[in-house]
Amino acid sequence: VYRMKFNETYAEMNKGTNEWKTILGGVLFFLGLTGVILIWQKHFMYGAIPHTFSEEWLSAQTKRMLDMRVNPVEGISAQWDFDKNEWKK
Repeated sequence: VYRMKFNETYAEMNKGTNEWKTILGGVLFFLGLTGVILIWQKHFMYGAIPHTFSEEWLSAQTKRMLDMRVNPVEGISAQWDFDKNEWKK
């Protein structure tokens, strides 16, 4: 008699669907695709790191900045002891 009036029981009406699996699969697919694109771009589109990022270049640049006494009040030259030729402690 109950099935004639109602198609489903209360538990059957409140049962969850499996749609979350499809959504999670789609999200993970697009995250993976984005990762592959980023790896491809890094490998094929970007060149080597410029030589100005090497330690020798950065130390020479710092030395030039100290020689020019750049920003002597609060900047890099304020932290350098010119008499002892070392960083202030």
